[in-house]
Amino acid sequence: MHDHPSSHHMIVPVKTYVAVFVSLLVLTFVTVFVTRFDFGAFNLIVALAIALLKAGLVVMIFMGLKWNKSFDRLAFFGSLVFLFIFFSLVFVDIPLRGYRGVEESQQINIKSPVKPFPKGTMPNAAH
Repeated sequence: MHDHPSSHHMIVPVKTYVAVFVSLLVLTFVTVFVTRFDFGAFNLIVALAIALLKAGLVVMIFMGLKWNKSFDRLAFFGSLVFLFIFFSLVFVDIPLRGYRGVEESQQINIKSPVKPFPKGTMPNAAH
């Protein structure tokens, strides 16, 4: 019943799983170790690089992408490229959030009918 030609699965040696598991443990300790250092603006980059290595191991070995067809790899890495593009657009936006144009930097005086409460007083919430 399960003899379809496309249903074969790569048998991964236990030694490979153990090596990946040990690598993940070592990278977890590296993650904890590097938190003791201040890399300045590169803190996020270092953390993401270590996380990317760990995710790469999981995806390639435990999820079997290493032995899949090339189209599967292309689809997976293509989605990562688009994810990188979306994140980079956000990271470009963050430093520019404090920017104000000429029109925005001018104060506009508007007479508002809303009167602020004097400091130290609390309005009565009960109706």
